[in-house]
Amino acid sequence: MARVSAILTPASALSLALLLALAACAGGDDGASASAGSSSTGGGSESGEASGSSGEGSSSTGGAPQSGTIDLLTYNVAGLPQGISGSDPEFNTPLISPLLNQHALVLVQEDFYYHEELIAEAKHPYISERSGDGVNDLGDGLNRLSQTPFADHARTAWKECYGQISNGSDCLAKKGFAVAEHELAPGVRVDVYNLHMDAGRDPEDMAARAAQVEQLVAAIEARSADEAIIVAGDTNMKAEDEAILQDLLAGAGLTDACRALACGEEARIDRVFYRSSAAVELHAESWALDLSFVDGEGDDLSDHQAVAVVLGWSAPPS
Repeated sequence: MARVSAILTPASALSLALLLALAACAGGDDGASASAGSSSTGGGSESGEASGSSGEGSSSTGGAPQSGTIDLLTYNVAGLPQGISGSDPEFNTPLISPLLNQHALVLVQEDFYYHEELIAEAKHPYISERSGDGVNDLGDGLNRLSQTPFADHARTAWKECYGQISNGSDCLAKKGFAVAEHELAPGVRVDVYNLHMDAGRDPEDMAARAAQVEQLVAAIEARSADEAIIVAGDTNMKAEDEAILQDLLAGAGLTDACRALACGEEARIDRVFYRSSAAVELHAESWALDLSFVDGEGDDLSDHQAVAVVLGWSAPPS
């Protein structure tokens, strides 16, 4: 394992403090542990465009409906620097890269420091541009890789967070959500949201997640009203966040893919949600942990496991 000092030398003193603090958020699938922290509020957004989307489908002529599937993976890749990450990203990220090709649409979180290594062996023709430089500016860590085009890619930071050097250090990262319009087939489009929510178990952390849900629901209403949508990522919502989760499901009209299929992992924090529209019907066909994301000894390549969901879609004739 490389020494932390060797990796962090290029960063400024401020970046060093940020990286050390962010180590607290590497809590894995069971979430970050709660500890005392100071509250802070942050916001802002960045936007950009890339091309990308996903899935297999059949287009048609002569009045027949179109239909297909979306093979989606959501994966927190634990991409903080070696020695700070909750995983072993210097070794693991190159192993993760080729495995991403198993899925047509990949949404990653914590893609902070090893972005080039993460995409090095990915065959997806459409990949979002990274947020931040990975050293002095870690960005939001949210990226997507897709087999088919996406457009109008935009990033938004959470307005509320909790924890500077504890409770997941959420206020030191630009956590938030990113959205883009994905084309499933000619004339068939869906908005896909990728998110990473506040970590920690204290009441202030839960309040921050509740505020983030409120912000996300408002953003969905503003951008995606009456549109079919997919929302996926690291929600950091466990069983005690059920009321907050219900606010998200009801507020945005979402269905949890795991719950729709009785997957048995209803409290897992990495989630996939969806909503149909008059133009595009979505339904969950399968939910699974992709157990191929392991090293030669069978150990997970991140402190999260990868969640794979296949969504079916259909659209009336255009």
